[in-house]
Amino acid sequence: MPIVEIRISDLEQDPIERSRPQLDPERVSYYLEHLAESAPVVVFSVNGHLLLADGHHRVAAAEQLGRSTLRANVREGSRGDALQFAIEIAQQQRSLSREQIMEAIARRGRRPENL
Repeated sequence: MPIVEIRISDLEQDPIERSRPQLDPERVSYYLEHLAESAPVVVFSVNGHLLLADGHHRVAAAEQLGRSTLRANVREGSRGDALQFAIEIAQQQRSLSREQIMEAIARRGRRPENL
């Protein structure tokens, strides 16, 4: 799982879910001040596309700061792997059950595939 510098413009930020996750302005503000010491975003390389699985707030902060690149942990996998990772991170960060997360994804108009 190499950590590399990637161009933000190369990220596909919305492919796992139909709409971009709701951003918490306070979290974005935090990253505006602490982006340099924050963990890399996590992306999955799927058929030549970089799917953003974790790090939407960090990407938003980087964009607001005018940055064109960001550190990323790049993993090989499928779209389903990226979705599974995003679900696990959401469970850890928000204390939601897997069922609650799956329901939220389904409400956004697309049921997860390949899980």
